Amino acid sequence: MVDTENFQPPRFSEASVSPATPETGVHPVTRPSRRENRAATQRRKRGWGVPFLKVKPQPVTSSQSKSRKGGRNLVAATGVGAGLLAAYGLTLFLVKPLFAALCVVTIVACLIEFRHAIRFTDRHLGMPIVVIGGIGIYICAWQVGLEAMLTATLLTMAAALLWQLAGPYRGEDALKNVTLSTLTVAYIPFLGSFLALLAVECGAPATAVFVLSVTLGSDTGGYLCGRFLGRHHMSPSISPRKTWEGFAGSVLFAVTVSVAGTFWMGIPWFYGIILGVLMAVVGTIGDLSESLMKRELGIKDMGHLLPGHGGLLDRMDSILMAAPVAYIVLKFAIFSQQGPVLS
Repeated sequence: MVDTENFQPPRFSEASVSPATPETGVHPVTRPSRRENRAATQRRKRGWGVPFLKVKPQPVTSSQSKSRKGGRNLVAATGVGAGLLAAYGLTLFLVKPLFAALCVVTIVACLIEFRHAIRFTDRHLGMPIVVIGGIGIYICAWQVGLEAMLTATLLTMAAALLWQLAGPYRGEDALKNVTLSTLTVAYIPFLGSFLALLAVECGAPATAVFVLSVTLGSDTGGYLCGRFLGRHHMSPSISPRKTWEGFAGSVLFAVTVSVAGTFWMGIPWFYGIILGVLMAVVGTIGDLSESLMKRELGIKDMGHLLPGHGGLLDRMDSILMAAPVAYIVLKFAIFSQQGPVLS
C-alpha cells in the first residue's frame, strides 16, 4: 500500500528533464561534468607542455605511424656511434681543419633538423642568424678560445633579438620567437663548440676523442641495461623507456671507459670516476630534455639521417650536455697536474 498522504514525488533538476539542445543534440544528463571535462583535457595534453612551442594539428600518414612504432636497433645505433667516433677521431689526428669543418657541418645539420622538427608550430626560428652565428661561435672557439666563444654567443643572441623585432616576422609573438632562437643558439652551437675547446685547450687532440668515447660508452651501457634489466621507470611522462637500471648502466659504463682513458691521458684515475659520473648524469639530463621537446612536438625522432637511431640531433643530445662538463673537469685536472702558468 502506498501512503498517498505522505507521498513525495521525486525531484528532478531542470537540467535533467530539459530536452536535448540543438547545438549538441545531447541530453544534458549525459553530458560530462566540469571535472570530467578537465580530466579529459589533461589526458589530451602531451608531456608537460612547452609554452613557446604550440603544435598545430597535422594529419598522420600510415608511413609516419609505422615509423613511430618500435625501438631502436642496438647494432645499428652502436655502429653509427662508433662510425661517428672514428670519423671525428681520424680527422682530428690526421687533418685538424677537417675535424673543425666536420664539427661545423654537424652543428648546421643539427640546426636544420631542429628547424624541420618545429615546422608544424607557429614559431619562427630566424635560421639565417642562427646558422651564421652558430658557425661564427665554433670558429671563435677553435681559433681564439673560450672568451671569444662567449662573446660570439652573446652577439648571436642579440642579432636574433633584432631579427625577431625588425625581421619579416616582427610583431608575431616576438618574445616567444626570441626565446626559441636564443635557447637554440645556447643549446646547439654554444654547447657543441666545447668540442673545439676540448681539442685545442685541453692538452691534446685525444681529449675530444676521449670525451666522445665516454659518451658512447654511457649511451651503450644505458641502452643495454635498460633493455634487458629495466624495471623501474625514471620519468614515464617524458621518456617511458628511460629506467633507473639503464641510468645505473650508463654510470657504470661511463666510469669504466673514463677511468681507462685517464691512464691514456696521463691524469689521476679518480678524475675518471668524477668525469664518468658527471657525464652520465648530464647525458641523461640531455636525453630527457630532448625527449620532452619531442613529446611536445608529437614526434619520435628529430630526423631520419642515422639508421637505427633517428636524427643527428638524437645522437648528439648527450654529447652537447656532456662536453661543457668534461671541459671543466679536464681543465681542472690538467691545471692541478701542471700548476698555474705564469707569464
